[in-house]
Amino acid sequence: MRGLGYSIAIGALLVGTAVQAQDVGVDVGSNNALVQQGAVVAPWNGGSGQLNINGRGGSAESIVKITTDHASFESGVAVSGAQSSATSYSGVDVTISNGGSSAIAIENFGSTIIAAGMGFYLADRTGPATDNNIFTGYGQTASGLGFSDLFGVVGANTTFASSAFDFSITSGESTLYSMSGSLGLWFNSDGALQVDYGLTDAQGRLNGFTTAYDNAFALAYAWSATDILVPLNAILQVEDSLSLQYRTSVTSSTSVDCITTNTACLVAYSGFGDPIGRGGGVANLAARGVRNQEAYKPITGIIFDPQDIQPFQIASVPVPEPATWISMLFGFGLLGAALRRRRVLSYS
Repeated sequence: MRGLGYSIAIGALLVGTAVQAQDVGVDVGSNNALVQQGAVVAPWNGGSGQLNINGRGGSAESIVKITTDHASFESGVAVSGAQSSATSYSGVDVTISNGGSSAIAIENFGSTIIAAGMGFYLADRTGPATDNNIFTGYGQTASGLGFSDLFGVVGANTTFASSAFDFSITSGESTLYSMSGSLGLWFNSDGALQVDYGLTDAQGRLNGFTTAYDNAFALAYAWSATDILVPLNAILQVEDSLSLQYRTSVTSSTSVDCITTNTACLVAYSGFGDPIGRGGGVANLAARGVRNQEAYKPITGIIFDPQDIQPFQIASVPVPEPATWISMLFGFGLLGAALRRRRVLSYS
């Protein structure tokens, strides 16, 4: 299981009239995860793993990678079974330094949010699971069961599944960018499925935001790669630096067991990654079937798979030296005097 939560290219692409040298460094910020099943907690300080207690538990990934070409931090979780939850944290610290001979103004810092998604579906656990992971390796149920069949187990007015993500970019005590989203499932007293929808912010800001699945046995949302521009408006003197902290967390939980033994097991998943939320890899999107005379694209498992993006951008301009400022002010003064004299002559 792999989930690319965010990717930042280490090579800087200068924008505008900037000619000053800028050094960009990337340091490991944070990567850890945990899966909990009842009173049992399985933590990881990096990498990925799963906790499986009689089919209950979950799978989580938290990986930070830094190469000469790019830096990425990956997060993804998927859980199933009563009293099951998983959370993954990851991020990187980015340092921008002025390696030139004069001050520079850093106007904006741009990055790209990778395509991702989150949601719920009933998985069919018959047969072998992909990568031996029962939480991400099964497709949706073919038994004809749906969410409504869980009502008799969980009852009314109780959230039995949830998923969420949280993302932020900070610098010191200042939050420069943030976004979060959440979903929750519960039944009303009539047994009708209800959704606590907390994706309004994401829907308005993420490209290609879409309802990937909305049927009797799958509910999922997805979005496309999205460029973001963070305004810094900072002036870096020679040898000064500015640090940015990228952080993301994803979490999912379920409180209900499979409807039948090893069949129709509710899965909740979330990630700031690619391409979960669409039912797996691109090849699986072409698969179609018919259930209750309705055509649909079945979920065939959850795949977390990173992809490359374009380098981030730094929009910056040189800051004039003090002597240059004096010359410019003197020049503006002469220009103003000339304009005033021209106005006087024009009206004489």
